[in-house]
Amino acid sequence: MKRKKSSRFEIWFSLGFLFTLVVAFGTFFLGLNMGITRTEAKYLNFKASVLQMETDASYSQQDLVTFYYVAFEPYQQFKEEFLELNDWLKRSDNSLSAAKALKDAQASAKAQYELIASYSVSDASPLLEQAQSDILKSLKLFEEGIGRNLSFIGGETGPKLVSKLSQDEFTVNAIDYGLKAQSKFYASIMKWNAKSDKSIPDSYSFRNDTTVAQWQAFTLSQKNKAVTDIMLNGKLYVSYLPQDMTAKIDQMINSGKASALKLNSVASIVKILTETEAVQSKEFIKWRSTYYASELLPLLPFFGEDY
Repeated sequence: MKRKKSSRFEIWFSLGFLFTLVVAFGTFFLGLNMGITRTEAKYLNFKASVLQMETDASYSQQDLVTFYYVAFEPYQQFKEEFLELNDWLKRSDNSLSAAKALKDAQASAKAQYELIASYSVSDASPLLEQAQSDILKSLKLFEEGIGRNLSFIGGETGPKLVSKLSQDEFTVNAIDYGLKAQSKFYASIMKWNAKSDKSIPDSYSFRNDTTVAQWQAFTLSQKNKAVTDIMLNGKLYVSYLPQDMTAKIDQMINSGKASALKLNSVASIVKILTETEAVQSKEFIKWRSTYYASELLPLLPFFGEDY
């Protein structure tokens, strides 16, 4: 009799435990979905980009410049702050300072979200409109992801918090949306370039087997778009810009280093560059006059300090 009661208790305990797990997972994914949905709900002035048609007026220089100032630059500001926070946390053993730093980052994500959401880009350029939406989703998820980790902070030191943040699904998805937005922006620049020169393709997706010879035939806008695909697929959420990696790839090829190392594919060069952390900010500015003097570029500040 006692054994029967014990078995019944074990069954009910197991069922209760399973139910708790289901509820916990359901709550988590509901929260993640709500974080994304809330972003879209708050940004009602966005029209459905899929319904917009590209025309000859799409992706004008003015559209690119507007997007740069109202969305890309403010997002980059938050991104740099977040990356600096991660770097600082890796070296911090003070849980109180870590908590304050996280609160500051959360406030920054919220402030930049509100700033970017207060502007709109031309609905004649669907990729830019989608990129702005992705940036807002990214910031909302960063805000909520950092908030989740603040509630779990306890007495944990910086390195443990960095590990938690990097594995948190909100943060992972926030990074993904940020990289998607970047790719769409550079795809828009490529479309602008193609309008000026009909020999340039207006779209491109990077293939992992792209050879050095194929790469050298690309225009700068095509190379930059390829790098955004590489960064998105490799989850390279870094402080430097796509054109900085492009410049470093070209420098590796033109200096003969890639050949000396028997690197025959672009992917193999990127692997070396990322593993050795060889790419730095402003690489493009450094090599612009050497490799890209004849390239047609939109007048965007990140392509030249004199723009």
